[in-house]
Amino acid sequence: MKRSPVATVINDTRLAQEQANPYSGSSLVPMLISGIVLVLVGMIAAVMVS
Repeated sequence: MKRSPVATVINDTRLAQEQANPYSGSSLVPMLISGIVLVLVGMIAAVMVS
């Protein structure tokens, strides 16, 4: 059974949106780690400057 082109486009856009979602579980952990690292670096820099 062949699907209609509209159904294919809808499924493709849904997959693209899921992969590009910044709040998905796979990209949330690296963002959390990089945020913590940036905060720590900023705190160290603030102590050095003051």
